[in-house]
Amino acid sequence: MQLAYCPTDVRKVKFYIDELLRIDDLFTISYYTTLDAARILADPNERDWVTGSHVVLLHRAYILDPASGTRILARAHHGLEFHTKRIFRVVPSGYQRRL
Repeated sequence: MQLAYCPTDVRKVKFYIDELLRIDDLFTISYYTTLDAARILADPNERDWVTGSHVVLLHRAYILDPASGTRILARAHHGLEFHTKRIFRVVPSGYQRRL
């Protein structure tokens, strides 16, 4: 398997989760862990800290959270309110992307 980067913007996860659910596949979703959108583009503080982020797996209709070890329906996950950092689709090795 390999990761295929999905071009994204920083919309909140809730704005595209239904699209990912329709694809019905395996994704990694990384999101910033602040609800203050201004923090994402802010300058670092005196310790070079800007904001945290978190990564979860979306498999079909479920979010698998490796930090907590939980599995929850994707539409019920608290991370839907956060802004996107990155999305990858997990694809077979040698997968050819097509437009």
